[in-house]
Amino acid sequence: MLPTDWDISAAMTALAAAISASGRSVEEVFADLDSDDDGRLNGPELLAGLSDLLGEAMDPLKVSEVITSFDENADHRIDLDEWKALVEQHGEEE
Repeated sequence: MLPTDWDISAAMTALAAAISASGRSVEEVFADLDSDDDGRLNGPELLAGLSDLLGEAMDPLKVSEVITSFDENADHRIDLDEWKALVEQHGEEE
């Protein structure tokens, strides 16, 4: 069960702000997180990346909720277009 005090929208807004503050493009951050270079972020890649970008250890259940919420093609991965949409929806893309 997900904690009731966790807000996916607030977390993704913090993610968009962290990407903007990093001075890297959305595409660069995506490429950094895509450790197996398959063009998609799987659960472990997203877990590590979000934890690093947000500066807090993420719960795998929260990451699963992120994937479920933003995975438009239902492949259980976040591709670059889905990543861009996630960031654009919650902040400004560089």
